[in-house]
Amino acid sequence: MDNVLAEGVIEHDALMINNVLLTGTAGQAVADNGFVKNCIFLAQHGADKVARSETQPGPWFDHYAGMFWSMDWTLAEPVEYIKPQFSGSLKQAWLKVARPYLTSAQIAQIESVLGKLENDAELLAKIAGLSGKVFGFNIVPVSYKPNGDLEMVVSHIRLIKLGITTPYLFWTIDQSRSQLDIRIRRLEIKRRDMDAIRQRVEEATRALALKFSEYEL
Repeated sequence: MDNVLAEGVIEHDALMINNVLLTGTAGQAVADNGFVKNCIFLAQHGADKVARSETQPGPWFDHYAGMFWSMDWTLAEPVEYIKPQFSGSLKQAWLKVARPYLTSAQIAQIESVLGKLENDAELLAKIAGLSGKVFGFNIVPVSYKPNGDLEMVVSHIRLIKLGITTPYLFWTIDQSRSQLDIRIRRLEIKRRDMDAIRQRVEEATRALALKFSEYEL
């Protein structure tokens, strides 16, 4: 892969994987990036078997986070933001909720990546639900701690576009009849635990033969 350095470290800042925007990938070891993606795949698959994120975002996100716990991630307390009548910037609403869990460098990178995404009409067209009544999207910043442990902030955005029949700009909502739900949870896994469970997570993902589209940003 062109964007992977010879020593096995990723260069690109983010990955768009179906409706998941994974940020903070630059500088991450390829093996660790694969582990993170496999955990996300398995968590989504497990949550989808229990609830629909479009109609039951709370139970879906609870099970989604619980799947990470089953893969030895430590979970912080969840945070919810529910706005029955929402208008304004989706990006700013998400940043308001997520800001306490992110560094200034992470916030700057996320804003930059979202800017690239907003300007990529071809990629936006591939995101499921963007022009429909219900839109679901996940932003997942990932980072290393100084001791080599991994930290993620998993988040789920669910937007019900009431009374809207035409698509609009991705991150700006003009109508006040939309309902916005944002759920966020910080996760952490120790290096030794990640190394111990890495193969089992990889084998479980391979056994499910899950299909995901990836785009570098």
